[in-house]
Formats: sequence, structure tokens, C-alpha cells
Amino acid sequence: MTVVGTTAGSVRGATVVGGCGARRICYFGGVPYASAGRFEAPGPPEPWSGVLDARQPGAAPPQRADDPPIVPSLAPESLSEDCLTAEVWTPGLGGRLPVLVWIPGGAFRTGGAGLPLYDGRHLAADGGLVVIGLNYRLGALGFLAADGVPSNLGLRDLLAALEWIRENAAAFGGDPDRVTLMGESAGAGAITHLLTRPDLACHRAIVLSGSAALTLTEATARTVGARLLELAGVADAEALGALDLDAVLDAQTATVADLASSVGAMPLHPWVDGDVVPRSPLDAAAADRLTPIPLVLGTTAHEMDLYRPTVPELPAELATMVLQGMGGPLGLTTEQAARGLAACAGDLVAAIGDVTMQLPPLLMAESHRRRDIPVWRVSFTWEAPGRRACHAIDLPFHFGTLDTEGWRAFAGAEGEDAADADRLSDRLRHAWAAFAATGRPASAPIGPWPA
Repeated sequence: MTVVGTTAGSVRGATVVGGCGARRICYFGGVPYASAGRFEAPGPPEPWSGVLDARQPGAAPPQRADDPPIVPSLAPESLSEDCLTAEVWTPGLGGRLPVLVWIPGGAFRTGGAGLPLYDGRHLAADGGLVVIGLNYRLGALGFLAADGVPSNLGLRDLLAALEWIRENAAAFGGDPDRVTLMGESAGAGAITHLLTRPDLACHRAIVLSGSAALTLTEATARTVGARLLELAGVADAEALGALDLDAVLDAQTATVADLASSVGAMPLHPWVDGDVVPRSPLDAAAADRLTPIPLVLGTTAHEMDLYRPTVPELPAELATMVLQGMGGPLGLTTEQAARGLAACAGDLVAAIGDVTMQLPPLLMAESHRRRDIPVWRVSFTWEAPGRRACHAIDLPFHFGTLDTEGWRAFAGAEGEDAADADRLSDRLRHAWAAFAATGRPASAPIGPWPA
């Protein structure tokens, strides 16, 4: 067991084995990086005396699991409002290793850094990295827009975590001057919104399958907040803060369902507040105001194929939006609009994927190229039997965790395809390690990736 001193107190970790060479890695779970009450801005972690036992993952943010789940094993084992914690894997405490900071996804409503899928031991071992996974507040607790609540609390949590990393990375063997952000889906969306800030305290970023096209305006975010308060049966955020957690999550679930056809599937989402998010990511790209750091912008080849099983339900939800737009001038009834959408639902899903997932990173990449800032675009094309390269299929490849329950089957990495999948995973981990170390991804057999 290993003890490390942080700015708030000492933590005791565990020794685990990871990577192709079965290397010994130090692991620290649930390390506090900040503290905050409900609907409060994050502050420094509360100091503790003695040695904090950090041999198990920290609790994930409060959430309601998807029912039924559409990808395997993403339900956290424990939940708590006291969730502003980090998971840390390090190959050695005496070096100045690059730091890779993982921000998990989950539509800004689910997920957690301590999930087995995101076990960082193989990345740390094979890449010579300090890997840090971050929990941050989700849903209404992280993105409620209402009077008396600091804006974009979930993003404020991540900014507080980056400050903690700057102060504590060296204690875990990391180099605070080589910090790379990496996230997928909502985690990547969080990064794209942080990239609108000129003072972002990181040095490069890997943005995987994150939409930059869903940013809420302040007016829309406040509409969402007002509806949530109404469905919770309270007059203001102070009263919401006094409710028990289940009541808050009940109101959150009802709000998401109620606003799906008007605001979208993620109404509790980062929004332009003029402070944490000074402008939308696409506006920042158009104005060449994205944080000028090297970027890798990745997508899967067929992002929205993950949702094709729910396509029959999609047109009815979209019919209202069609009527609000073209439906009214065309004189369509809701039934007619839904029937027309159903006839082209498959193409519609692909089009939604292009607009929300493929086009935004292209626009961000073009902005970087205009300023001669290093940028790479990557498409993940691995396909499973009966499943094209859809959203989230790449997750275990980045971490070397294909053996996590259910993921080999989901990703089509079994049988005669297992060795190829493991080889691809190994190459990806080395590419991310090279990027974190040097600012340029590289992997066999092509060597340094062409920009």
C-alpha cells in the first residue's frame, strides 16, 4: 500500500497490475478534489486528518439509470451527492509523467469515473501516464439554470478539478505542465464547452464523439429550469434544494421527458452564461476563439446507429418539431408528419448524426487549421456483427478494457476477431500516450499521425 500527501490530506492507495507487461500500478480511488453543498459552487476539498482510505472507487454522481440500458455495464455501484472525487492510476510517484484526465459521458445525466470500463491501469502502464478520471455533478444538480444557483455547476466542478490537478499532479508522479483532457460523448461535450475559455488550464485535448451543436442559450436553459421547478412542485431553487434527492431526480426525469420534443434529448446541458461558457463552441470556432491547444477530434463512423432500435419511436417525437417548422406551412397534421418521418426514419437518424456529431468537429478542426494550431480528425470504423461503428462502441478500445462484462460481445471483439480488437486497442492507447507526452498522436504501423 502507498500513501501520498495531497493539499487536503494524505491518501492510501492500492497496488494493481495493468498493461501488456503486467506492470505494477498505484491506484487511488475517490480522492476529493473539491467540496460543495447542493447548488453551491465548488470550493477546495475539506481537509481531513489521518490517512484517507482510497483503495476503492468513489461514489458516482446522483442519477437514474437508463431503462433498459443500450450499452453494457454503465450503472455505477454507489451514488452520492458527495461526489467531487478523482480516480488516479500512476506507474510511479517519483517522475514527471504526462497526465491524461478522463471525463466520462452519459448525456450529462448518467455515468461515473469509477466504472470498470474506465479502469485506467492499462493506459497508465502501457503509456507511462498518470491517468485521472473525474466525477462531476450531472443533471439538475449540475446544470440547473435558476435564480440563486451558480451557472453550469458541472463545468465549474471540472475547472476546480483542473486546479486541483495543477496543485497535486506532482505528488502522484505527474507533470502539471503536460495535462491532456480526454472525454467521450457528454464528457467530450464538456471539453468542447471548456474550450470556449481563453484560460483553460490544460495543454491538449482528445474529444471523442462529443456534440458541439446542442449548446443551450440562457433563455432556453432558464425555460428548462422553470419547468423543472414546476414539476417538482416548488417555487424556487432554494425550495428545490430542501427536497430529498429522490424528489429532485423525479422532477429531473419528468422534465427530460416533457421537453424532449421541444428542447431536445438533453435539456439539462451546458449553456451560454457569459461566464463559464462565454460563447457556444460553434460560435467560438467561427470566430477562431477556441482555446489554442492541440486537439484530436474523433467520431465513430456511424454515430447514431446506436439508436436505430428506437427509430420507430423517433418520428412521433419529431412530429411536433416538424409542425413547428415546415409542418405548419405545409398544412400537415401531427399524424401526417409522423407517418412521413417514419418512412425516412433511417435516413433521418443518419442526417441527425451528421449535423450533431460529424459537422461540429469538422468546423472546430477548420478553425484550428486557420490558425496553424495542430489538429487531427479520426474516424473509428471498427464494426461488430450486426452493428456498424456506432456511438460508444470505441470505449473499451481506449482503455484496454474489452474484457469488461458485456463489452466484447457488444463491440464484436470475440472469437476470431478478438486478436485484431486487442491489437487495435493497444495501438489506440499508444497513440493517446504519445499525444499526451508530445502533443502529436503516433501508433504502429503508420508512426506519427498525419495532421
